[in-house]
Amino acid sequence: MIVGFWRLIVEGDSLTVIKGIKKKREDKSVLRLITHHICKMGLHFDEVSYLFVPRTVNGAAHTLVLEGRRRKVCGGWVNGAPESVMMVAMKDRLA
Repeated sequence: MIVGFWRLIVEGDSLTVIKGIKKKREDKSVLRLITHHICKMGLHFDEVSYLFVPRTVNGAAHTLVLEGRRRKVCGGWVNGAPESVMMVAMKDRLA
């Protein structure tokens, strides 16, 4: 459990990565470092779900990355997500 959370839903727009994570066996693809890292982080939670979502409804995640890079923030948004992310998340939710 991390910061009081015990369930995690991971959404990604790379079907290859999501399938690689769900396999639960040795990954020999070029993406193995990514899938291994994601699986390792998932061990900190009691329950983890991995879902594929189309890129067209994944704008909030992309905006979070851009905001984090712009603000030089690495980690979680403790005091809530930036307004730009909230606006894109609402748009994603309606899509």
